Amino acid sequence: MDNSLPIPATRPLRLALLLYEGCMPAGLFATADMARAANLRAGRPLFDVQWVGLELQPVPTWQGPALLPAATLDQVQADAVLVPGLWLSAPDQVQAQLRPLQPLVRALRALPRRTPLWSYCAGVLLLAASGRLDGQPATATWWLQAALEQEFAAVQWRLDEPLVATAVATTAAGASGYLPLMLHALAPRLPPQALQDLQEVLVLPRPRATHPVFAGLDLVAQAEPALRKAMLWVQRSPAQGLSLADLAAAMHLSTRTLARRVRAHTGLSAAHWMRRIKLRQAADALCQTRHPLKRIAQDLGFASEAGLHRAFTHATGQTPLAYRMAHGSH
Repeated sequence: MDNSLPIPATRPLRLALLLYEGCMPAGLFATADMARAANLRAGRPLFDVQWVGLELQPVPTWQGPALLPAATLDQVQADAVLVPGLWLSAPDQVQAQLRPLQPLVRALRALPRRTPLWSYCAGVLLLAASGRLDGQPATATWWLQAALEQEFAAVQWRLDEPLVATAVATTAAGASGYLPLMLHALAPRLPPQALQDLQEVLVLPRPRATHPVFAGLDLVAQAEPALRKAMLWVQRSPAQGLSLADLAAAMHLSTRTLARRVRAHTGLSAAHWMRRIKLRQAADALCQTRHPLKRIAQDLGFASEAGLHRAFTHATGQTPLAYRMAHGSH
């Protein structure tokens, strides 16, 4: 169950934007802009944004201005704390970057457990180093996978998911991870049309184009809350064990109602839609990792490497290797 937003939607969520030396401030500014725009669109305060730091001193940011916090982290009354990213150019820099930030790590560890932490991209390192993610699922930027799994083995890493929300923390992948974080926070506070208006007015970045067969299967772009929940369930389930009846039970819906909703929003049968989601995960793994197809098939719960190869080729018209060569970043 997602308890990451316990604050009633009838009062503003007090969101602390955390400044620390060397942080990348672009995401903080973008988050503040989104919160301000949401307040204007709703006609009432949805967010109360506060800039905080370890001390009331100007904080030098990464290749940006020094910013002055309005309050200290240990004194601010916040419903959530957003920890921005830091600059990393290689996975082997993790410990070197964390070493001078130990006072910040200790401050995050000392926060009340009832205060959820939000972070994205490499900023998730700070949450992991504080121990706040131990035993919890989390995501981060995909190319840090090996370093994260080695350094923070107590975290249940789900790096194939763009956003993971729990009562303890909400984490997102990518340098623009503030976007899914804020969309997740806004979804229960704005009606769907208002949320769509907000995205269009702010000209938010769109996911990179992929094969047409995967159109509409991006979790962040999915506007229907029930389908977002269903997509997460499918992503976390093994491909071989997918069952419409099990998904319907998890959604507390009848199989007929669920099938009708999937068809209405996607044009696909529920079974076809679930298979497409798993193949989209395989496509992402092909593009974002160097894992062999056998490893990808095992990780995603396909019956065999050959079965994934056949299904992927049939759906896209490309073999997995050809897809990796055409769309991958390696």
